[in-house]
Amino acid sequence: MIKFMPVSQKGGTGKTTTSYNFAHHATERKRRSALVDGDEQGNASQAMAPHAITEFNAADLFLDEPLPLPDEFPSLVLIPADRIRLREIEQSDVDDSELVDNLRARLAELAPHFEYMTFDTPGANSRIANAFLVASDFTIIPCKIDPFSVAVSAEVIKRIKFIQQHFNPNLVNFGILANEFDMRQPAQVRDFKELLASHHQYMFPKPILDRQAYREAAGAQVPVWRLRESVAGENHSRIKSAARDAGKEIRAVFDILMERMEGTGVAT
Repeated sequence: MIKFMPVSQKGGTGKTTTSYNFAHHATERKRRSALVDGDEQGNASQAMAPHAITEFNAADLFLDEPLPLPDEFPSLVLIPADRIRLREIEQSDVDDSELVDNLRARLAELAPHFEYMTFDTPGANSRIANAFLVASDFTIIPCKIDPFSVAVSAEVIKRIKFIQQHFNPNLVNFGILANEFDMRQPAQVRDFKELLASHHQYMFPKPILDRQAYREAAGAQVPVWRLRESVAGENHSRIKSAARDAGKEIRAVFDILMERMEGTGVAT
């Protein structure tokens, strides 16, 4: 099972958009896929509510008890957030190493059932986010194009390096994914050029442009390429053209990610 985590220390960078759309994409590429919502805000749980399981939730992954696994999982699953219990775990006096050990043990129980497990975590340098990062195989850093987000991304690179050096030497960082990039804004174009110049060795090769369709799709609880609109005077709907463009763009990014992840030899 390949474990993948978009990571940031700042909210609003597109972690959840990347996570839940990737989980859908992996399933549509014939891979059994699950998304764990480890963020107490629960945005991914809202966007993927139709796929939520009820047997257990993200907080249960940090317990030292086996999961109550169903006989069979669907091909696409959301392991939902539990706001209160995730907050309690974050603030508990349980040692960080114990949280990681429990998480790894629970993920090992899930491994026979899925080929991809994606983690959506808090936009902070938190205990829960770091535990998921330590347990991951691959990570990427979604980054909006503004000076503050770029500075935060540089800090996240340092954090990932620390985890690679001390806790997970096999963790692969795919670098900074320019996200919600608006090429019509001169300030963003300037900041993007500066980002390329200062962090070129960490840049993912394809950016994701700023499109309203991503926000609409999350509200409609569908991946962006399946966002539909009603046809005036007719009794059917069609894929929105803006959603089609967004889907083509983000799925090209996901295909590159999957090719790289599966090409490393990590068991699927």
